[in-house]
Amino acid sequence: MSFQAFNAALPAQAAAGATLTTILGDAPDNFVEPSFVLETLALVSPSLVTGQATNYATISFRQMRAGALVATLGSLVLNAASVTLPAETETTVTIVGTPKLLAGDTLDVQQIQTGTGLALPAGIVARVELA
Repeated sequence: MSFQAFNAALPAQAAAGATLTTILGDAPDNFVEPSFVLETLALVSPSLVTGQATNYATISFRQMRAGALVATLGSLVLNAASVTLPAETETTVTIVGTPKLLAGDTLDVQQIQTGTGLALPAGIVARVELA
């Protein structure tokens, strides 16, 4: 069961567009839990997004502390036709390692284009759950 959940709708991104960063929120600051374990990373797209081999997009979840990158928590790389974001179906993103978040750490999502890129629709929802 998650202790804290963060959700944010990501903006549309044109193919070959500049990297976009969306802040999901900060790990809670309370006296009971000094740190949190990452439980879930997930994405839900309003429409089908099919990966492309050389011109693709990456959606990365990141942990920031005091404005500095601590870790990339997980990424979905849409770089093959078999890698898709199906319409209105949750896609789980694999968590890298066993990250521990401290109170006040900021969670964000970056949308990154490679080559001539892959357009991403507005309204992809990014979700993070902490335990």
